[in-house]
Amino acid sequence: MNALANDLNYPALRKNKNIEAFLNRYEKAVSQLRELQVKLEDFEKVKLIGRGAYGEVQLVRHKASKKVYAMKQLNKFEMIKRSDSAFFWEERHIMAFSNSPWIVQLCCAFQDDRHLYMVMEFMPGGDLVTLTMNYDIPEKWARFYTAEVVLALDAIHSMGFIHRDIKPDNMLLDQHGHLKLADFGTCMKMDSTGMVHCDTAVGTPDYISPEVLQSQGGDGNYGRECDWWSVGVFIYELLVGETPFYAESLVGTYGKIMNHKNSLVFPDDIEMSQDAKDLICAFLTDRTVRLGRTSVDEIKCHPFFKNDQWTFDNIRETVAPVVPELSSDIDTANFDDIEDDKRDAETFPPPKAFVGNQLPFIEFFFSVNMLEQLQKKLHQLEEKLDHEMQAKDELENKNATNRLDKLVKELDKEMNSRQRVEASLRQLERERALLQHQSTETLRKVEIEADRKRSLENELNNLRDQLEDLRKRNQNSQISNEKNIQLQKQLEEANVVLQAEQEAAAKLKKSQGEVQKQVQSLEVSLREMQEKCSQLEKSKMELEKQLMGLQLLKKIDLTFKLKSLQQSLEQEEAEHKATKAKLADKNHIYQSIEEAKSEALKEMESTLQEERSLKLQVEGKMLQLEKDHSMLDCDYKQVQQRLDELQAQKEKLSEEVRNLNSRLEQEIHKRSLSQSELKMQNQQVSVLRSSEKQLKQELNHLLEVKQLLEKQNQELRREKQEADGQLKELKDQLEAEQYFTTLYKTQIRELKDECEERNKLYKEAQQRLAEYEEERDSLTSQLEASLTKADSEQLARSIAEEQYS
Repeated sequence: MNALANDLNYPALRKNKNIEAFLNRYEKAVSQLRELQVKLEDFEKVKLIGRGAYGEVQLVRHKASKKVYAMKQLNKFEMIKRSDSAFFWEERHIMAFSNSPWIVQLCCAFQDDRHLYMVMEFMPGGDLVTLTMNYDIPEKWARFYTAEVVLALDAIHSMGFIHRDIKPDNMLLDQHGHLKLADFGTCMKMDSTGMVHCDTAVGTPDYISPEVLQSQGGDGNYGRECDWWSVGVFIYELLVGETPFYAESLVGTYGKIMNHKNSLVFPDDIEMSQDAKDLICAFLTDRTVRLGRTSVDEIKCHPFFKNDQWTFDNIRETVAPVVPELSSDIDTANFDDIEDDKRDAETFPPPKAFVGNQLPFIEFFFSVNMLEQLQKKLHQLEEKLDHEMQAKDELENKNATNRLDKLVKELDKEMNSRQRVEASLRQLERERALLQHQSTETLRKVEIEADRKRSLENELNNLRDQLEDLRKRNQNSQISNEKNIQLQKQLEEANVVLQAEQEAAAKLKKSQGEVQKQVQSLEVSLREMQEKCSQLEKSKMELEKQLMGLQLLKKIDLTFKLKSLQQSLEQEEAEHKATKAKLADKNHIYQSIEEAKSEALKEMESTLQEERSLKLQVEGKMLQLEKDHSMLDCDYKQVQQRLDELQAQKEKLSEEVRNLNSRLEQEIHKRSLSQSELKMQNQQVSVLRSSEKQLKQELNHLLEVKQLLEKQNQELRREKQEADGQLKELKDQLEAEQYFTTLYKTQIRELKDECEERNKLYKEAQQRLAEYEEERDSLTSQLEASLTKADSEQLARSIAEEQYS
């Protein structure tokens, strides 16, 4: 309501009748609300102790309680102008709702038309930058402050945030010298995987991690390990006196950070333990192996933190290395003197239409008193809930006793029926064993049939292999015929022998045709047998499925009944144990229990009859299955007879194949004789060999040429590889230059914004100076006129005095 009234309370907007009516109606309520809220007038400013981009930090004293606080004042106009109106929510949330002693606490937060105010606890010890300027930090002190930084970061990470700007400027010391983290404006909420997604590099250049730098201009994903990198830089700075990647230019610093494996160097003139070096190297490394990536416990276990004076559990109770000496509660000796800027801050210009400049800051108000009231209410609600839970438990106990009384009456009835149920269960188990035995026998028969089928398939495969061998031999005979034809053309003297061979080949072709016909008939019979076998397999599978379905149905039914009976028996036993002590006093109820027993027996008999009927149905189905199985046995015997006939035919065909093989051997012998007559052609072959030698010489020459070309090709490949390496280096350089150009562009944009702001301020100063000069000129002219007037009056006075004298 207050923010809406502020956004509407402008002359241009009040011209609207509805807005004017709204403001007139709620003006008193809004003014009363403002009077009740915390205001700037409730605090007395003592001294300016800090200044930032969006405002300043004042040391203030609360007028009513006389307590001293640090009040952070943020300019709303600057935040809206730079589109950073959301960062302060994380800072407010962390300081308001964190109960950790390592985080600066928020006492209250409020706002007015121009500013946001966060009133925090005052840390009179200053920051660690002041401490490092006043003292040379030994390794013992560095161990102490690093441990406190680790605990503070763990507190922020446990709240689900990443700080992203860990540096000595944000580490403050309280009146006892212990450390607390501050300035949570760069914090970001982690997602469910412990990662954040950001496309801008956030943080201070010397302390920023490589993964945060790489997020500039891209889709940056990183986790809490970026804070541990900054801790490594912090330890190095404490022990050495400067940051490890310091350079004169920002680009040089970023380049060293990206090349941290080679640029991280420890100076020889500074003493540092090996544990400290190991810890710094464990922090300043790649994010995938960085210390603290999985949990803070691995940091606490590092040998650098081992000492005899404190542990991580009691470090808050130990005396700090440096305890600030304070003269009063407003002592600011540990803070730099900052001149108070008395110029007016920029404000929102009067709008001509509704803008809603105050809407982003709604619900910014916070007070510790409000939090305490909420905690009291919560405590009261918890007490009410405890009373109601006690009443509920009493009612449940009463209901339980009533139920126990009823169950005691029913227990005796069910105990007698339990024995009968057990007897029926034994009978059912016997029947189940018989069914399992029958099913195993049927499965064994099915396996025997499957083995027979496999043996038949193996025999069929052997027949096919023999047929393929015959076909290959026939193909070889065709190749030999072609060679014979070529020999007839070359050797006219061997015509008689070749004619005899052609006649034999014709006879072989005839015999081959007959064999092929027989093979085709065998293949047809084999296909028929395979079809019959497949049909038999299908029928067998269907029968097996039916058998398995019946077995499953029977098994499921029996197991369900067994489980239900077992559950009821277990429940009865448990209730019987609980109520056994009360049964001795209730013998007079047995008559009613016996009547209930008879009813339960009748119900059990009916269930047994139903189970017997189901058993008869299953036995009928089993008889039907046995009949089908006997039919399958008959079909199988017929198939086996057919296979025996096929085997007899196969033996006949094998004998014919043997005869054909003997004929082929005879013809091969004849061909060997004919080859002896071909020796005459060896002379021609020798001539051909001489020509072949010449061709080989030419081929060797060509091979030498080929080797030369291959050498040239290898040299060209080496040159190409060198060129590729140079091109890769150039690409890497280009990527680095592109990366740094993006950084330059962002920095140039920021510098441009700052230049524009400074130009505006310069123009305003020039205008004021011109106005001052005009005022000075007018004042000088007035002064000259008054001086001339005074001179004339003095002359007149002197003349008058002379006349009177």
